[in-house]
Amino acid sequence: MPPLLHVMRHGQGFHNISDNGHDIRDPELTDKGREQCRERREAFERHDKVELLLASPLRRALQTCAIAFAPSVERGLTIIALPTAEEASNAPCDTGSEIELLKAEFPEHVDFDHVKHGWWVHEGEYAFEPKALISRAAKLRRWIKARPEKEVVLVSHGFFNHFLTGDVDAEGNQTTPWWKEAELRTYRFREGASITADGLSEIDGEDGAALEETPESLMRLKDRRRASVVDNKNRPEERKESLDSFRTDREAAT
Repeated sequence: MPPLLHVMRHGQGFHNISDNGHDIRDPELTDKGREQCRERREAFERHDKVELLLASPLRRALQTCAIAFAPSVERGLTIIALPTAEEASNAPCDTGSEIELLKAEFPEHVDFDHVKHGWWVHEGEYAFEPKALISRAAKLRRWIKARPEKEVVLVSHGFFNHFLTGDVDAEGNQTTPWWKEAELRTYRFREGASITADGLSEIDGEDGAALEETPESLMRLKDRRRASVVDNKNRPEERKESLDSFRTDREAAT
């Protein structure tokens, strides 16, 4: 049976609060971001059931995973850093660090075997055009679905999570509310999924690797569904946001 998947957005980073924060390369968590992760750790009730920890290799995602899921790390789980889970942007704040720097900063509890030199270059399968992002998200879902573990955590990013869960259209517009800082949603792989005409609603349906949020997750976060797409007053209130508007928001966010 495919694993239960807990998907989390990282806590607040310095790029989220700074003027021109998008110019900060691979920023760390703020003190508030670390506190958000500690709050998530206290609220999460399945630490003893998690069998696999995954995270984007961006600093804020690795830090989030280490703090929010410390109980799992303390009982011996290693965080696997996956470039396929990086953010959907080529802004400096979404551009990762060299592998040597990351290994020095995270000498324990992180497996960098999947992270190669130059992993942060946004070309080829890591390009930030909608087609490449959809393909990258599908590849990551297939990889997770094939894992033998029964319960998996993935810490990624607010915009890429929409691609991961299939909540985008062909132009890269998100179709569900924006992920809040340190927000966690839980998904199961949909049984008998098949690809749709636009190829997006159930991406890579040939192998059934489409996700659907669990009823428990939807119930737990029902207030989120009623909220606006984003908290930031500078972002549009619509539920759909394109790649172009996402980049604009990065520049306008304070």
